[in-house]
Amino acid sequence: MSLRSALLLAILVFVATLLARLPARALTPLLPAGVSCEMPGGTVWHGSCARLRDGSFSLEGINWTVHPAALLRLRLSAELSSDDPRALGHTSVELTRDGQIRLQGLSAQLPLSGGLRLFPQGLAGTLQIALDEARLQHDQLLALQGSIRVLQLRSEDEPADLGNFELLFPAAPEGAPIEGQLHDLGGPLSVRGQLRLMRGGGYDLSGWVVARPQASPDLIQALQLLGSPDAEGRRMFSLAGSL
Repeated sequence: MSLRSALLLAILVFVATLLARLPARALTPLLPAGVSCEMPGGTVWHGSCARLRDGSFSLEGINWTVHPAALLRLRLSAELSSDDPRALGHTSVELTRDGQIRLQGLSAQLPLSGGLRLFPQGLAGTLQIALDEARLQHDQLLALQGSIRVLQLRSEDEPADLGNFELLFPAAPEGAPIEGQLHDLGGPLSVRGQLRLMRGGGYDLSGWVVARPQASPDLIQALQLLGSPDAEGRRMFSLAGSL
């Protein structure tokens, strides 16, 4: 080996060793404005944040493992997990140079109340997320496949059990609208519906609901706000807005 080659190899080994030992706190200046990582630990390749904060929103026990081989393809790939009891979960995330974010194997469980305060007040239950894939680019949702469940949903303002529900997002062709099928998993309400997610962040939810025999009188009365039932006893609902 020539002297030049030996020096080059020594420099590469030094740089690789330096990068491998680079502490996680070296990433904090790269975080978006308003986002902070409290008590960073480990290295940039395998590290953690005791608390990740963005304004009033925070998550505790964030851990990550970066896959260096993806950098050779000009991509950032990592495994992320949260040990926060308010939002247990894990996922694989990949960022491409064109700004696309790809999540795979996303699994998370969140309480609707007493947790992250992301959901409307007055509702309690458990949100379970199991997504095979989700892709976003420039804050626009490009693809979504998997399921979202709301279990033991109940109203706290006027105590009432509402049941269990599931949104299923099947695989769709590239560029096709993102549509989810809503149905109940048992409880006092029989529900069927369809959710369409627009790329600009809008949504359109429509369907029907029927009270089952075990529904409480208060719940049956509340359904009357949806209007008169059709010949099969179904009451239609429609809701549109922006996420």
